This record gives sequence, C-alpha cells and structure tokens, in this order.
Amino acid sequence: MTITVGDRVTDTLGSMGRTPDVRVVDGVERRVKRAAPTVPYARLLRVKNPAGTLTVEAIAGMKKAFLGKKPARVQVEGEEDLMAMLAIAMAPVSAIVFYGQPGVGVVAVKANAIAKSRNRVILAQMGIKGIH
Repeated sequence: MTITVGDRVTDTLGSMGRTPDVRVVDGVERRVKRAAPTVPYARLLRVKNPAGTLTVEAIAGMKKAFLGKKPARVQVEGEEDLMAMLAIAMAPVSAIVFYGQPGVGVVAVKANAIAKSRNRVILAQMGIKGIH
C-alpha cells in the first residue's frame, strides 16, 4: 500500500505513474493555495484539521480511508502536515508513507513495527491515544 501526505508529493508520485492508495491533501503548498493534485481517486473524504493539531474528525477520516475503497483522497480543510504521523501509525505493516520535507525533498517511511510504535508514542504524548 502506498500513502502520500501532501499535494506536491501526491503529484510527484502521480507523474511517475503511481496512484497512491490513500492520499492526504490540503490544496496548499508552502502556505500558498494551489490546484488540487490530478491523481485519480475513487472516494473523497473531507475533514477539518487546523494547523498544529490532529482533530477527531481527521483521525476518523484517515481510518475510513484505510478501511474503505481505494484509491481514497482525504481532503483537509486546514493543514495536513501532522497527518503524516497519523498515516504511519495507522497504515498496514509494510505500507510506504511518502511526505514532503520542504527544501529537501520526499521522505519515504516503511510502516514497520518500529516506525508505527514510534509514531504512536508521539501521538500519545500529544494526547491522541488508541491509534491502531
């Protein structure tokens, strides 16, 4: 399974002929509005998630994206940056999560037991528990 978090990363994988199973986008790149990625999807989930937080709505949207028909797009009203941690923690083992690191490039994380555990610990420290 392939997951992308971020508009540019989603476009980049799409331009390489890869359609992410789950993608999380917000229509913003480096704080500037941009056109939505053109990578096709079968299901659209809309969530609200202000900057610097992970809302119950965003968590529920990610859960639905992983459980339902693919490819799925989670359209965030607000900011999707912290949702990369959520994606790693919730993704099936062996999934790859891609997200952008501004000024550097694309980061790829294999959602193995160590990465999932590490992200669950960070989320728990933020007060977000029970992520599987």
